[in-house]
Amino acid sequence: MIYLQFQQVFRSLKKFIAKLVVPIDIYKKMIIAIDGPAASGKGTISKRIADYFSLPHLDTGSLYRLAAHHIIENNIDPYDINNIIKSSKEINFSEKKLLDIRDSNVSYTASIISQYKELRELLIDYQRNFASDGGVVDGRDIGTIIFPNADYKFFITASLEERANRRYLQYKEDNIKLDRNSIKTDIKDRDLRDMNRKIAPLKRAIDAVEIDTTSMKIDDVIDFIVKYIHKGMKFD
Repeated sequence: MIYLQFQQVFRSLKKFIAKLVVPIDIYKKMIIAIDGPAASGKGTISKRIADYFSLPHLDTGSLYRLAAHHIIENNIDPYDINNIIKSSKEINFSEKKLLDIRDSNVSYTASIISQYKELRELLIDYQRNFASDGGVVDGRDIGTIIFPNADYKFFITASLEERANRRYLQYKEDNIKLDRNSIKTDIKDRDLRDMNRKIAPLKRAIDAVEIDTTSMKIDDVIDFIVKYIHKGMKFD
């Protein structure tokens, strides 16, 4: 009798422990796609979400900024597609530290070269391989092109005024002197280029959850995403 009761308790305990372990396995394989326009906060949000779920994080914009930085350093015309591709092939992105380069010239050049189909195709395998076993990836075409079957998709946005203010404060912190109006104009122009380019334009995936962060605190955005993901998981 006591032995049977012990077996029942053991089975119940085993099931309870299994429920605790399963989510961890799911986290490791989970792919979260986070898209959004410039200065929407998607990068900061993605890093926080990746840390929460102990997943690797990739800011795909850093790949294009690294390529832009490389061609600027080598005095390559940003409109010379052939030389850009040749030069970019020399970069071992997997070995390079993807620095958070926010120089306005680098950002502008990155927005130009990111329109080239050949460069996007060159980088697409790296992006997919990076999160093949799970990860948080942010960019502008993650949920539509890179990971159309991602487990969770979010589209982060904010008003133009708010995004310009955020970028201004970011530049100020980095001792980069630019006025708000020029930053606002740059972001507006970037939006137009991103949304109207023929290859992988910026747009919300049909199944992505859109989050307007204009009046939200970063912690509230993180809390919403974490709860949404937990709610969508099935542990049984």
